Amino acid sequence: MTTSSEQTDPSAQPEPAGMNLQTDEAKATVAEIKAETAALKETERAAEAEAEAAAEQAKQLAGVTEEVLENSRR
Repeated sequence: MTTSSEQTDPSAQPEPAGMNLQTDEAKATVAEIKAETAALKETERAAEAEAEAAAEQAKQLAGVTEEVLENSRR
């Protein structure tokens, strides 16, 4: 019977054949996902900025349209 002090740390044992390749592939996949996520966040920020600009332009256009309508009624 082994005690907890006699058990070895599983992370300290060598990886079975093929596990290193799987680990490298997983790390590459994680890196790719992180890069894609960062690109999506940047795209989202740009889209939000464009939406804010479009909303401001719409507000200005609505104001000008209202002025034109008021002036045409006079």
